Amino acid sequence: MKESVNLVLRELDDTLSLLDETQFMNLVTQMKQSRRVVVVGVGRVMLSLKAWVKRFKHLGIDINYFGSETEASVGPLDLVIVASSSGETIIPKVISAKARELGAKVFYIGCTPDSTVGKIANYHLILQGQTKLKLETEYKSKQPMSTLIEQQIYLLGDILTAYMMRTEGIKETVVIQRHANLE
Repeated sequence: MKESVNLVLRELDDTLSLLDETQFMNLVTQMKQSRRVVVVGVGRVMLSLKAWVKRFKHLGIDINYFGSETEASVGPLDLVIVASSSGETIIPKVISAKARELGAKVFYIGCTPDSTVGKIANYHLILQGQTKLKLETEYKSKQPMSTLIEQQIYLLGDILTAYMMRTEGIKETVVIQRHANLE
């Protein structure tokens, strides 16, 4: 078990330590300045992004995920965050193009800035990991498929939350007030 724990932690340390600070700050700025944020992903990437929705609602951001029953319209004042390791998955490609057509800004989070989604996007946050494209330049994870990317996306939500709470002076008491209370 210890080997597996060390593998995952080592790969996360190797890759998250390479996050580009300018790209990270662009994401923070765009999320704070946008009227509405919608996140888009497929499979386990979407599961990671759904955690973002829950947490950023606690910070007072109007955020939802693509396909939600309560998803609202997007337009020029809004941000669509599209996560896809390859940037070539069908749903992220189509939704990115539609979001740009509607005037929303598109923020791509993934490994391939020259991908279809990467080229559509206004902004990028490039992660290190392997994709279905199997490019020579990819970080060679020992975890299956795009697991490392999914982990990075999930943790990126927590990193963003900690950063925003600290820099905006948001206290945990405020977060607790916005948390579900029918528990």
